Amino acid sequence: MDADFPGIQMLRLPRNFGRTRARNIGMRTAQSDLIFFLDPHVEVQPDTVKTLAAVLEASDAVTAAAPQIRDVSGAVVPNSFRLPSPEELAESSLRGVPLPRVAPQSGLAEAVDEDAMLVRKSFLAGMNYLDEKRFSEHWSLLEVCWQIRNAGKHIRVSEQTFVVLNPRTKVAVDEQLYTADRVSGAAAFIAKHQGFGAGISFRLKCFFSALGSFKLGLAFSILSGSKLDPTQ
Repeated sequence: MDADFPGIQMLRLPRNFGRTRARNIGMRTAQSDLIFFLDPHVEVQPDTVKTLAAVLEASDAVTAAAPQIRDVSGAVVPNSFRLPSPEELAESSLRGVPLPRVAPQSGLAEAVDEDAMLVRKSFLAGMNYLDEKRFSEHWSLLEVCWQIRNAGKHIRVSEQTFVVLNPRTKVAVDEQLYTADRVSGAAAFIAKHQGFGAGISFRLKCFFSALGSFKLGLAFSILSGSKLDPTQ
């Protein structure tokens, strides 16, 4: 990719530390005023970044902007949702399914998927970037969405541009570890905003759910707080 795109700076990590640390390294290296989070299976259009940047430039109250998402057939894929309840987070974490979708109200959303999202770097720097202690692979941008709402700012979903959601490439991963990481991040999110006891209660509910499904390895990975990045 260095040869194909000489105008970009490629950063290589020695191993997979999870998206949260990788994003922080990228953000701290970047010199732009705007940060575009983009998953590798998402294909942008020529005007996507320019259109989203114009959305942020049009209003100081808008801190993040997301494009409309379509699948390869052209059908719209809903990408906005309300900040989730513990029950919704448990369902999503244990099963790996999306959180319940809701249509943006007047173009504004409480939260959007991580597939494509443009955010002001100044806001992220004010958060001291993403919380690597709490989040490894999952839910770090959910925390960004919470912080945006808490600051009285907005996330706008623009229908003026779109990205294409291509089928995900099958990659061999440790599904048990990824599920435990989702639960660990969700428990940390709940503990941060609802209290330590709520986070413990969430983890225990997920533990007993996995135990009841006879997934003993997963159950004890959840109980031990396993994460993709074990150094944090």
